[in-house]
Amino acid sequence: MVTMSYKTINVTSKTYEKLVLYKHGNMSFDDVINEFMCQIEEKKFYNHVLKEHKKRMRKIKAGDYVESDSIDDALKIA
Repeated sequence: MVTMSYKTINVTSKTYEKLVLYKHGNMSFDDVINEFMCQIEEKKFYNHVLKEHKKRMRKIKAGDYVESDSIDDALKIA
């Protein structure tokens, strides 16, 4: 018999509630997350992340600086 190893990940209550909506039948949260990851290639995902980062860097270079009290909003994915 193969023993599975598990890790705990932290998610917000909002994310947890959304995950519950995708879970059906005897699916585990692991199944749900893996299904999502199968929907987009890693390369495509990282290209999106880099594109967003470059967009923010261009804004900063253009002088669109972030006020310290809105840094959390500025770091959110658009």
